[in-house]
Amino acid sequence: MFFTRYNPMTPEEIDRKTAAQLKANGPMCTDLAGWTFQVRCEGAYAPQELAYKILDADRLQCTENGVTFDAPYAAISLGPVVLLTHLVPGTSRGWHLVIDTRNGALTAFETWFGIEVPVGGNLVGTVPPTGSRSIPREIQRHVHFGWADRGDGSQPEKLHTYTNRLEGRGMHWRQDDGYELLTFFPSVVCSTFVELSDPRGGITMTNPSDHIRIDDTHYIYTRWDVEFSGRMWIEMLDFYEMRAAGMVLGFDEQDALTYALHRADLEVTGDAAHLETITANGDQAPPMPTLRSKGARYAYRPMDIDVPMTREEAHRHAAASQQIFGAGGTHVMDSRYNLPFSHYLVGKQFRVRLDGEQHTAAPWAGTGEPVYEYDITGPDLLRWRFPGGQWQEEPYIAFEPAKDLILFSHMLTGDPDYANITQAVDFSTGLATTVRAQIGNWHSEWEAGGHAKFGVLEYGDLVPPFARRHHFTTDLVGKSYAWAYSETMSSIHVYSSPESFSWTIFQNDNSGGATWSSPCFYIKLREDAYLFQWGEENCNGTQGLVVFNPNLMQDSGFSYGVNHERLSLHVTGAYARSLGRFDILRYYDKTRSL
Repeated sequence: MFFTRYNPMTPEEIDRKTAAQLKANGPMCTDLAGWTFQVRCEGAYAPQELAYKILDADRLQCTENGVTFDAPYAAISLGPVVLLTHLVPGTSRGWHLVIDTRNGALTAFETWFGIEVPVGGNLVGTVPPTGSRSIPREIQRHVHFGWADRGDGSQPEKLHTYTNRLEGRGMHWRQDDGYELLTFFPSVVCSTFVELSDPRGGITMTNPSDHIRIDDTHYIYTRWDVEFSGRMWIEMLDFYEMRAAGMVLGFDEQDALTYALHRADLEVTGDAAHLETITANGDQAPPMPTLRSKGARYAYRPMDIDVPMTREEAHRHAAASQQIFGAGGTHVMDSRYNLPFSHYLVGKQFRVRLDGEQHTAAPWAGTGEPVYEYDITGPDLLRWRFPGGQWQEEPYIAFEPAKDLILFSHMLTGDPDYANITQAVDFSTGLATTVRAQIGNWHSEWEAGGHAKFGVLEYGDLVPPFARRHHFTTDLVGKSYAWAYSETMSSIHVYSSPESFSWTIFQNDNSGGATWSSPCFYIKLREDAYLFQWGEENCNGTQGLVVFNPNLMQDSGFSYGVNHERLSLHVTGAYARSLGRFDILRYYDKTRSL
């Protein structure tokens, strides 16, 4: 799903296919049959009139702003809470009401298909967009809080509200149709999920979401598949019964319409700490930094900001401008919380000899010789070569993230794909890991592609072990950390699968905000050192690579990639704070647990 290219479709296709299925499939209830009520909502975009007469178990009569129509509907209950869903005949618009039948309090989701999004520009809006694109298949929504007035005019004492009470939670879902997934709520405006029942699953996905409190035991959770299929999910949650009931509406990758109700069993897999003031309940509207119109929601569309390039464009930008460790590799961005640069390697000559076999978990791109020879001539300059080749000088930076374990990185000047090499070499064990990155990966001509290979360090009389190597690991899977990169930059990591993770940027009140996710890999170097690599795929294309020391609670490493201005290789690092963990490894293939 993460790499599926969805057809944007056309408005005519949308209208034709929704007209052919006006009613949701699946388990239904008759709890609202015979109800007559007016939906009372407030706000700039609230309907002036929205009145219902539920005729029977299958049909309703609705009056919307003076226009009356009959329509099929579907409903599903979760204890006292009912979700009613219907489309407006002759349109692809819909109304989806979550009603508490005890007091009439409700949340109304008004939905429609289609959006026009800006292309180009930048995330903060200081650079204007260069154009736009239309996505007819994507569902938009506006959330209305209110109540069902059944004639007595009385308003419930409490209405539904936004909430941060779900923030930090992780859950396992098993739907009655066999669909199985994990969800994580590191943010108050987004959620992430991993599909377990899809053979292509295992990659963490991010969606904008709404988190809404009905009462202390019942909540509403939505996800809107922005940037991907465009579908929507509305879920009612009951934490007494650990059950959910909800709906899905939208088009799959074959452009077939799915409009269906479902039920699910829930299991809490864990709760990561969230860092707002303990008395803050998140009951105000979540911040919307860029959108103000009807349907406003946070939505990150990274490929409309970092517009994809061809191989030729990426190489042209890389050739035109390069920023390698700032000025000559001697300093780094201000206020980064990386470890000090290390001079441990200065004066040393050594080899990194890599094993020859292919690793299916990270196929090797191949560079010719599996041996790198090094002569470290100074604190920021080294010489390297393949055996028998010419020595080549490069700027480098090194860290010592754990005692006698050195992480250093440099470019391979002259490489046709502008390759970057990062070495993790352990002078106490004689083990080594090499990560080679270059412009281009298996699905993109311009995003960084990184591959890991294991081997040994040949240095003096150091005797590396014959069989033991660094290795891919699941030790970090399920853990969550907050990372402070500087006084003004921090994020949350959730290591949500053996091959992917998500990161969330904090908002001003310390709630989780903008979230994205990507493939990654984890390598265990030692008990006190884990190499973590990610590629911001379908995003800005950058590779991040750090070594994390869980005893120091700090990481340090490098960021590499190309954009529309230059190729860059720079330093990164952060202080960590543990937020907790999720018991999720048992849901993955046990043969991958190391």
